[in-house]
Amino acid sequence: MTVAVEDTVMAEPRPCVRCSKVSLLWVVGRCADCVAELGLQDDRTEYDTWKADVQAEYGRK
Repeated sequence: MTVAVEDTVMAEPRPCVRCSKVSLLWVVGRCADCVAELGLQDDRTEYDTWKADVQAEYGRK
């Protein structure tokens, strides 16, 4: 399996920056599994950091 490193490539597997698993679905570098784990943690520090990254990348609602 090849891993894309170009931002213009869509639907290519990419490694998660948190767990290093290769995934097709990720948001601001984190795979869906890690995003779910972030949301379920008791300590919101890592989630808040990720949320700030999302807002920086995509803006606020």
